[in-house]
Amino acid sequence: MKAKVEEKAIIFSAIINIIVALIKIIAGNVFSFMSFIADGFYTVSDFITDLLALLGAKIGKKRPNKRHPLGYGNFEYIMQMLMGFLILIVGFIVIFMSFNISYQKPNLIVIIFILMAICLKIFSSSVLLRAGKKINSSLLITSSKESYLDVFSSSMLILVILLSQFISFVDMIGSLIMGLLIIIQAIKIIFQNIMLLIGVSIRDKRIEGEIEKIFSKYRNIDINKITLVKNGPYYHLILGIIINKKWNIKRLINIESMIKKEIRKRKMGIGIIDFDIEAK
Repeated sequence: MKAKVEEKAIIFSAIINIIVALIKIIAGNVFSFMSFIADGFYTVSDFITDLLALLGAKIGKKRPNKRHPLGYGNFEYIMQMLMGFLILIVGFIVIFMSFNISYQKPNLIVIIFILMAICLKIFSSSVLLRAGKKINSSLLITSSKESYLDVFSSSMLILVILLSQFISFVDMIGSLIMGLLIIIQAIKIIFQNIMLLIGVSIRDKRIEGEIEKIFSKYRNIDINKITLVKNGPYYHLILGIIINKKWNIKRLINIESMIKKEIRKRKMGIGIIDFDIEAK
């Protein structure tokens, strides 16, 4: 259910983004407003984000198997990194264009198209936010926030076009700022996904609580540490436990096996379970 809602919301967002990008690029060309064209490329980066998020989510959420015990979550991060590099190229293209175009005074009619783009992005953002809160999806909530950033950048263009009626180089400055925003967004995406590929330790109180309930059934076993490493939609669980030093290997193996079975029965999205054992 959650995956279907996310998929529909991402497709909806992608459709809105491509419509808004076309409005910005075409209107910017027709009315000689370079900053609006650059903002259109910024929206194209959002469209690329949606497409790759959709592809990455589809493959990344495949169930784990023997060959991939943590599923295919890393594929999602690789796709997001590729997206980051594509957006980075778009940013450099926009900056190159900013220095190599002869600027003219833009027609004020373009403000109508700016308002159209803003209204569409506000509508898209609100839909993503409602859907994200309904199914508790961090992906959709994050996408909603990114869409609001696009609304902010487009709103600033109204000031740029008004100033450009009196100062010719304002349009170039606006275009350069848009190019820099695209590059910053790309670097952020690349860096975040590099960290996720390395493996990020997180806290999840619900999972920790469930594990503590399981261990409450076993005497002479204390939890020293619970470490969860996020890999796509699945986790690598490392359990630090303290046992009685008099236990033999056979008993220890049996206990480990039972604990693993109980953890997996609860379907918490844990792909690999390792034990860090200390005997006292």
